[in-house]
Amino acid sequence: MRQTVSFTVKLAIVLLLFGVLFSYAMFQGGFVSWFLFYAFLPFLLYMLGVLLYPINNWKIDRRLSKRTAMGGETVEVEVTMTRRFAYPIYYCVIEEYLPESLKRMDQHLDKFKDLERDEALLEDRKVKRVVFPWFRRKISYRYELDKLPRGEHQWKAVRIKTGDFFGFVTKEHVYREASALLVFPFIRPVKMKERVYSFEQGASPSFKLNEKHTNMVTGVREYMPGDRFAWVDWKTTARKNEMMTKEFEQEKSVDMVLILNTVREEGMNELSFEGAVEFTASLLNTFHKKAAPLAFMTLGGERKYFPFHQDHSHHSQIQAHLAEVRPMESASFAEQLERGQKQVPAGIMMMIISHHLDKDLQVALVKLAKKSKRLLFYYVHPYNRIGLQEHQTLKQLKREGVTVELLTEEQLVKPGFEVST
Repeated sequence: MRQTVSFTVKLAIVLLLFGVLFSYAMFQGGFVSWFLFYAFLPFLLYMLGVLLYPINNWKIDRRLSKRTAMGGETVEVEVTMTRRFAYPIYYCVIEEYLPESLKRMDQHLDKFKDLERDEALLEDRKVKRVVFPWFRRKISYRYELDKLPRGEHQWKAVRIKTGDFFGFVTKEHVYREASALLVFPFIRPVKMKERVYSFEQGASPSFKLNEKHTNMVTGVREYMPGDRFAWVDWKTTARKNEMMTKEFEQEKSVDMVLILNTVREEGMNELSFEGAVEFTASLLNTFHKKAAPLAFMTLGGERKYFPFHQDHSHHSQIQAHLAEVRPMESASFAEQLERGQKQVPAGIMMMIISHHLDKDLQVALVKLAKKSKRLLFYYVHPYNRIGLQEHQTLKQLKREGVTVELLTEEQLVKPGFEVST
């Protein structure tokens, strides 16, 4: 309805201009008046052609240089528009409707220099181009999006606007063209000061997280990245014409669970949450490379649990979840930990990463510490926002047997993490 009214009004304007000029030439007469009429007649006809020319049947194609990226990287986008009929168009304004998720920027390590400046990450990105296609049937342009923030970004539409020389007739159309880009959290190497490993009957830790004990060969399997060269079974490899690795009877490893707090707290620091996600992704990547038996869980608006699997697809699912996870309002993190205590088996190692700490969480952590074999608490927070009460809470947790690691600006700006495990 609105388009019909707009078309009628613009058509009336063109006809009115034509009528005014023609009436002036008829009643005034003479060379000058008719010269003006014939001089403006091509422009009037062009205006009428622009008004009748359809711009809603173009073919739009948006191509991204890559579909997945790492936080802080740059992606190139190319938009191509193909017209069926090459009517001369003087100008064309092309505007991308960028998703709200791209209205932030990721400066890699620099964004953690001041965790209290959340607003410094905001950027009102706009992509608008003016091209002069004339008779060209194919119109294309490129642009770059740098400092990509973590998340799943969905392009949905492109707006095209054109008109005549004088602006009496303008037309626009919005094309629904969807594209997606998944940006994973930036991963850094993690250096662990102590690595935990235990045997089936023993309680004392060893310092090798992924040590293979080759007491007895139980079978063969396909070669996997990370396997030692000495484990290759050459006879089976020659027979099957593919790399095969010996499997050994292995002592039982310590079961480990990593939990990330994704609850939106009142007045929470967004950069602290981003730091917690990046540290979680880096830690999981390190454990994955060492084939450590680690289960992962996020507690927040949506509870997500990933049991231990060594295959690459399972690790990719975890990283995709960390790319999309957002803090959501729900029951407090301490309350969710309390509810989940009964489901946690005794004698396991637990690692908890949180951007928030209060008395309720302290009580929940102390209870978990008594039940688990070892509890590590990683607290990601701006240093200047850690008050006297929080310092006392952290000291109390240490006295209760919880291993506490504080991650502030000093640790987050480094090219790698060095933490206790």
